[in-house]
Amino acid sequence: MRPPPRSAAPGSGRPPGPLFARFSGAAPDGTRLYCFPYAGGGTQMFRGWSSRVPPGVGVTGIRLPGREQRFREPALDSWPDALAVLVEALAQETGDGPYAFFGHSLGARLAYEVAHRLAGAGRRPPELLVVSACRAPGVEPRTAPMHTMDGPTLRRRLREMDGVPAEVLADRALMAVLEPTLRADLRLAETWRPSPGRIDAPILALCGDDDDIDPYEDMIPWKNHTTAGFTIQAFPAGHFFPRDEEEAVLAAISAGLTAKGAR
Repeated sequence: MRPPPRSAAPGSGRPPGPLFARFSGAAPDGTRLYCFPYAGGGTQMFRGWSSRVPPGVGVTGIRLPGREQRFREPALDSWPDALAVLVEALAQETGDGPYAFFGHSLGARLAYEVAHRLAGAGRRPPELLVVSACRAPGVEPRTAPMHTMDGPTLRRRLREMDGVPAEVLADRALMAVLEPTLRADLRLAETWRPSPGRIDAPILALCGDDDDIDPYEDMIPWKNHTTAGFTIQAFPAGHFFPRDEEEAVLAAISAGLTAKGAR
């Protein structure tokens, strides 16, 4: 599980790596599903999704700096920087046909903000916005900020959340390499100032029954941020329920895409 060695320092002038990880191509008239990962996560969690979404739906992961092929790039830790990169790229990607967004935790915040900015620029809205394990705008967090925790406290909290493999947390050298990107992502998630208003797209909210970070009741107010319908579904797992309940999660996403007519 060790990342590749860094052969160049951040800011060394290397061109940025690929933002999009394309796991399947949509049909010309199909829907493209863009998937935003959680804090510290990459696109590999979406690799097997293409065979379990409706026919004609293309799955594309959003690969942020600081991981996978972009490991040598410094992670983005400010909202203006992150949204500048994402909105510019996705404005070009989403202009020609139907698309949908899925985001988990930090990824849901990113997807929501990108959808807002695309709409503000007069672009077509997504066919569906799936917000997973993310409290609704205006709901106060239930847990202390993690991006400012000292190292041992952060590792203990990650162990409690079961979000990072135990063998990774136990490897101090590996954690020293991974921690800057994780902290940058956590800073983004924990300094989110949601855009006000509603988006003209249906919202599907997904949550875990045992999630103490973004529980069911904190996700219900997402219904106030859409003009096009709201559905919420819970799964018998914690904050990282897409890992434990992947088949059921994909069934829910597929149902949402099909209900909107995505093919």
